[in-house]
Amino acid sequence: MKSATRRVIFYIIFFILLVLPAVAMIIAWIPRDIIVNVSVLLGFIGLALAGLQMIPIAKMKWLADALDMDKVYSTHHLISILAIVLVLLHPVILLVTNKVFRSGFTLTSGWIGLAGLVLIGLTSGLRKKINLGYVPWLGIHNLLTAVILIFGLWHMFKVSYYMQFPLVKWVWFIEIAIWALLIIYIRVIHPIAVGKKPFKVESVEAEPNAVYTLNLLPDGHAGVPFKAGQIAWISTGKSPWVLSRNPFSYAGSDIAPGGRVRFAIKEAGDFTSTIKDLKPGDRVFVDGPYGQFNLQKDNTQKGIVLIAGGIGVAPVMSIVNTLADTNDKRPVYVFYGDYNEDTALYQDEFAAAAEKINLKYFTVLEKPNNEDYPYPGYITSDLMASVLPENYKDLFYFVCGPAPMLRAMERNFVNLGIASNHVHFGIQSSQVHIENFEMA
Repeated sequence: MKSATRRVIFYIIFFILLVLPAVAMIIAWIPRDIIVNVSVLLGFIGLALAGLQMIPIAKMKWLADALDMDKVYSTHHLISILAIVLVLLHPVILLVTNKVFRSGFTLTSGWIGLAGLVLIGLTSGLRKKINLGYVPWLGIHNLLTAVILIFGLWHMFKVSYYMQFPLVKWVWFIEIAIWALLIIYIRVIHPIAVGKKPFKVESVEAEPNAVYTLNLLPDGHAGVPFKAGQIAWISTGKSPWVLSRNPFSYAGSDIAPGGRVRFAIKEAGDFTSTIKDLKPGDRVFVDGPYGQFNLQKDNTQKGIVLIAGGIGVAPVMSIVNTLADTNDKRPVYVFYGDYNEDTALYQDEFAAAAEKINLKYFTVLEKPNNEDYPYPGYITSDLMASVLPENYKDLFYFVCGPAPMLRAMERNFVNLGIASNHVHFGIQSSQVHIENFEMA
C-alpha cells in the first residue's frame, strides 16, 4: 500500500477516534444546563486528543514511512498544548459559572488528573530552562501519564454525568483499550523487535568540533536495510529495555558491505557525550530506519542539490556516499556551511566522491581563517544562483541544518522560485533536533 494511502487512512482513523466520544455524548445528550454540557464536551475532546497523541509517535513501521516524522514530533508539542487547554477549559468553565456539583474524592481525583496533565506541559516546555535532564524528564512524563489515566478516568466514570449511558461508556472503553495497547506496543513489543537485531561497534572516529563518526556492524544478523536520508533511534548497553533512545541521521552509504551503518554524532548532551567512550564490540541498538526521503523518486532524477549546516551534514554524507557507491550519473551540488576551516566536516570524503560522480561542492565558512577564502559568510540565494545550472528549478533540494539555517533556506527558495514539492527538509542529528524528537 502506498504511503499516501496509509497517511490518508491514518488521518481518517485518528479523526474518528478523536470525535467518537463527542458524537456519543451528543447522541445521549442530556437536556440540562448548556454550560455544563459544553464543558464536558470540551473535556471529552481534550482527553481523547491527549491519549491519541501516542499513535503518531509510537514509531509503528506501517505509519513511520507514511508520515513526515519531523513534522509529527514538532507538531506533537502544539497538539499537546491544545489538548491541555481543552481539558483545562472543562473545570474553568464550571468554576467561573459556579456549576461545580461534585465534592469529595470524585472531585479531588479530577483535580489530580488535571494537575498531572498541566505538569506534563510545563515540564516539557520548561525542561531546558529548569535544567531537567531528558531521562529524568521522561520518567516524570511516564509517571504523570499514569496519574492522568488513573485519576482522570476515575473522576470521569465516578461523576457518571454522561458515563451512565452504555454508548458513551463503551466508546470510552474502546479509547482506553487503544491507549493501553499503544503503551504495551511502545514499552514492550517494540523493544523486543529492536532487541532481536542488535549491532556492535566497529570503530569510533574523532572528527573536528567534537563530532564522532560511529561505525556499526550487525551482530548476529545480516543487517537492517535503510535509505540514504533516513534516521534511526540509538541506544547503548546490553539490553533494548531502556527508558529512552536518541535520534540520529544515517551518515553512511545505504549499500555499505556487510550491513554496516554509520552515524555522525556531535557531543551536545548526556547521551552524545558517551559516544567517544564506546569500544569495538560494545553493543548498540538501532531502532530504524524512519523517514520519507528516497533517491529513486521521479522528482530527484534531473539532479540533486544538497544543503547542510554543521552536523546536518550527516544525511548529506549518506546521500553522497550512496550516489558514489552506485556510480550515479545525476548532477549533484552540495552547499555545506560551517564556522571555519577547523570545524568543517568530511572534506576529504567530498573530494573523493567528486572524483567518482558528477559532484560539485561548495563549503561556505562563516568566519574563515583565510581572508581570501572564496565562499565566506552564509549560503545565500545569490551564491546558489551563481553556481547552479540554468535548469536549477528542475533540480531536487535536500536541506538539513539548524533552525536559523532552515528558515534562511526557505527564504532562498522563495527568492529562487523553487517549488515546495522539489524541497525536502531533512532530519538533522543536532541537539536542537534531538530536543524536538525527545517525546516518546
